[in-house]
Amino acid sequence: MVNSRDAIEEIRSRISVTDLVSEYVTIKRAGKSSKGLCPFHAEKTPSFTVNDDFGTWHCFGCGEHGDIFSFLMKMENLTFAETLERLAKRAGVELDQYQNRQTSRKDILVKINAQAAAYYFEQLRRTPAALEYLRGRGLADQTIERFRLGYASPAWDGLIRYAGNKGINIKDAEEAGLVIKNDRGGFYDRFRHRIIFPIFDIQERMIGFGGRGIGDDQPKYLNSPETPLFSKTRSLYGLNLGRKSIADNGCAIVVEGYMDVITAHQAGFTNCIATLGTALTLDHISVLSRYTKNIVLAYDADSAGIKAALRGASMFDEAECDVRITRLPGGEDPDSLLQKGRIAEFDAAITNALPIPGYKLAILRDKYDLSRPAGRTAMLKEATKVLAEIPAFADRESYIKEIASYHPNWGTGTTRAEDHIRADVDALVNRRHAGTVIRRSAPGTPKPVAALDKAEQSILRILIVGGAESEHVFGAITPESFTGEINSRAAQLLFEMFAEKKGIYLPELLEKADEDLGRFISELAMRDEGPPIIDKALQDCLALIKNSRVRQAKASDVMAPYIKDGLIDPNYWSGGQPPGEYADYLKKSGRLTKADE
Repeated sequence: MVNSRDAIEEIRSRISVTDLVSEYVTIKRAGKSSKGLCPFHAEKTPSFTVNDDFGTWHCFGCGEHGDIFSFLMKMENLTFAETLERLAKRAGVELDQYQNRQTSRKDILVKINAQAAAYYFEQLRRTPAALEYLRGRGLADQTIERFRLGYASPAWDGLIRYAGNKGINIKDAEEAGLVIKNDRGGFYDRFRHRIIFPIFDIQERMIGFGGRGIGDDQPKYLNSPETPLFSKTRSLYGLNLGRKSIADNGCAIVVEGYMDVITAHQAGFTNCIATLGTALTLDHISVLSRYTKNIVLAYDADSAGIKAALRGASMFDEAECDVRITRLPGGEDPDSLLQKGRIAEFDAAITNALPIPGYKLAILRDKYDLSRPAGRTAMLKEATKVLAEIPAFADRESYIKEIASYHPNWGTGTTRAEDHIRADVDALVNRRHAGTVIRRSAPGTPKPVAALDKAEQSILRILIVGGAESEHVFGAITPESFTGEINSRAAQLLFEMFAEKKGIYLPELLEKADEDLGRFISELAMRDEGPPIIDKALQDCLALIKNSRVRQAKASDVMAPYIKDGLIDPNYWSGGQPPGEYADYLKKSGRLTKADE
């Protein structure tokens, strides 16, 4: 693995951390930094900060931090070697000049997938029936090329023979999920007589394939298995083409099938993506949250995806996402609706999509005969359960007003009907919480941050930021001057780097720190401190730190007798050695006589 310090620093110097992060996260300029929603945890208020001057990023919400290397590693789940190669290619840095390059396993699989996709695409061109099938589904040739669709022939070894001619190792093809080993030790193609849908990650790397059977072939859809590249619980079809549109529109339309996505894109709904044979997972939502918090589910009304979404409503609340569900006409899905040219109808369904509670209530209104008292009573009974699940008081009140007209007391007054529904909901909520309330002791009065701790952190930040003031500080005190445990550790690291490099380089400093110390240093560097610290404030901070060491020295069991006898001035120790070294220092300094020793 290439880990030359020169190569790493050269790459850092050529790639802006802001440019890299902005490809994944929507960030806006805020002073010298840029801010956006953290891609590593759910949040509504931007706390993710990027600073090109430092070449680093930091989230004040979850504490994640780092530079361009750590960001790409976390976002793409890459090893350091893989990240180094990716960023080196982006920066135009030839790693060969630093050390012999080793190709990662993932790179090998990506290359094999790309070769397989070329084979499938060529097969599509040579198979008029497969091409006409796609055209018959309403797809233009330009759309077919844009999504790089292909075709797998019925042959059991079509891809295997192609791979052999290309020098592809059959074991690598198996690891990529393209071929399957039989009981006799041989191999056969996984995809046969199927339309092929290549699946890409957001970096346009081909990570897997989906195959739709033509005719009565079963299963109707077949995906690549889990591989080092592909995970269906995290991957989203079409995100590579739709992510910019999702960010621009502030909304992602999630559908269930490949054809739904392709037809939607062709009709102009380019912010459309799909899950891959699974319900929407928390991992999917985490990926989407990098681009938007607004998600519209455009599923067939009877689909398993709708049922899963209704069961997993709390998951969306946890991720702080606004999830809405469309009400498509009965028997229609996005593909069938758009194929019929009913674009305006689909657009209206997206615009009028309902929040999950509203969707549940709409389904209940369809379920019962509301023209009869018994139907209205049954609907209200189930609606009470839906309302009891809504955590926000304002939202709950809105839905109470929405269904109040179905209550028996509606005729005697709106307020009375609403009050009765509200009482039923409150009673259900109280029953659910009975016996589960956790008693919490009143929080103690928070301790104010000590002035000394503030002073030490102000000085540390000056050292990190650099400038003329930092050089003065490095000459005025030592790491031992700092009393706080983490302050002292940070100071030690800073002083060591300054002694070695005559300057502080934050990305490299974070490399040297452990997780807790790195988070602390990163937060110190990135937090908004307002105007630069003035000279008097700097001197006051230094004086406070030095005086603290004097007080420590006076209180030290080792030093006390020597101070009392006037053998040493306690002010001499404002730079401070730790207490255990006092006696040794006194001996070496000649301040003690042999008798004293």
